[in-house]
Amino acid sequence: MDLKVSWERMDGVLIAAPMGRVDSVNSAAFREALVSEVLSDERALLLDLCDLSYMSSAGLSVLLVLIKRFRGSGKAMGMCGLPAAIAAVVSLSGFDKIIPVYETRDAALEAMSLPGDAERPRPAAEAPETASGEQAADRKRSGPRRWSFKMHST
Repeated sequence: MDLKVSWERMDGVLIAAPMGRVDSVNSAAFREALVSEVLSDERALLLDLCDLSYMSSAGLSVLLVLIKRFRGSGKAMGMCGLPAAIAAVVSLSGFDKIIPVYETRDAALEAMSLPGDAERPRPAAEAPETASGEQAADRKRSGPRRWSFKMHST
């Protein structure tokens, strides 16, 4: 089965939504897709796992790589929408102790809004203008991007 990752930004949080399976066959490609898309100065990452059907221990190792990038002041990482089987693996492995798990995307976004966002200097491209509410919403949410890769067994 193919693994795809959709990307979106909402309220300053980068959201990765993998679809398919993460196992030993495709975990390296999954790691590369996530690491290449998450910039070093990114402040918040949410993994929306609602469309992930399976995650092996190889997928958990990818989470370890990501959590190292989101440790420290002013950074946040979380997961939401875990299917029952993946929630069980995350819980049994103790990953729910190091990465916050939220029931829904909305709950995660609300919890992950970090203090000080209002005072944080904005890049010139994000500087406020006299814009309508619709244009302001566009600055908070960018369109989705997608990664797709196929793994072939030999």
